[in-house]
Amino acid sequence: MSCLVINAIMSTIFVKVKRTLPFQQGLNGQTIRFIAESCQELKILRLGGVVQIDDDDVIHVIDRLGKQLTTLVFGGNRLTDVAYSYLNNCAR
Repeated sequence: MSCLVINAIMSTIFVKVKRTLPFQQGLNGQTIRFIAESCQELKILRLGGVVQIDDDDVIHVIDRLGKQLTTLVFGGNRLTDVAYSYLNNCAR
């Protein structure tokens, strides 16, 4: 499914429901990297409930999307201070 189709579907859902739908179950670092590569116009990315990500995944997201992201939420038991310090590379 292309990023434009996903964006259109998600926009429709968000407009109709007016809330973020939880769909973190099953997301992992590979999926997060795919989203970062495929959705270059993404503004908000909430990964707070995704525990299967590591520093390299967060750094990949920041490298690809850090300049336009207005919100980035992440956490996980595999993250170190390296991922958190890399936030300095975000434009906002």
